[in-house]
Amino acid sequence: MKRLLLAALLSLPGLARAHEYQLRDAGEFFPQGQRVEFYDRFGWRSYEVDFDFGLDEGGRALAKGSRLFVRIVKRDGSRWDYSCKAAGSRPMGANINALYDGRVSVVVECPIDAKSFAKAVDLRPEDVGAPALVFQAIVQGGQASPGAQRGIVLPPAAQSWATELSPYLAASEDAGGLAVVFQSVTSLQ
Repeated sequence: MKRLLLAALLSLPGLARAHEYQLRDAGEFFPQGQRVEFYDRFGWRSYEVDFDFGLDEGGRALAKGSRLFVRIVKRDGSRWDYSCKAAGSRPMGANINALYDGRVSVVVECPIDAKSFAKAVDLRPEDVGAPALVFQAIVQGGQASPGAQRGIVLPPAAQSWATELSPYLAASEDAGGLAVVFQSVTSLQ
């Protein structure tokens, strides 16, 4: 009887808890075939990502407390850190889809503040456009692992065409044309 009551209470929308996941990823950058790769041009050596996220009970939206943190380590030893949340003034968007094999794909797009990104690439904020951090997690069996789509996209923007970023701009506004692709340490072995 107690189990039935607990199950009934948890099925109520206001009392349902989000499923929560933690994912850490670290590695280097995957070459994209540019004459001079983005990470080489700007002196990036490695990355680290912490993705703490929850899915609502229906699995269709991120929980409000979801957070994505990225750290870029440069060759000179300096670092660039950036984080975004599912709620706030510049919330990250999410595309959540059930896959045919029972897994769930969670692709988040985190808009990066131009002033912050300018520090990462040693440019002026007006020259970097509107970059976004894209990160995919695959959820299966209560665990999250990195998906294939992970990196930074530089959508086309008028103010970026005349800068050092122009060779790395995406062809369209979608996240398919990543300028920087993260390659996990596990995939390097």
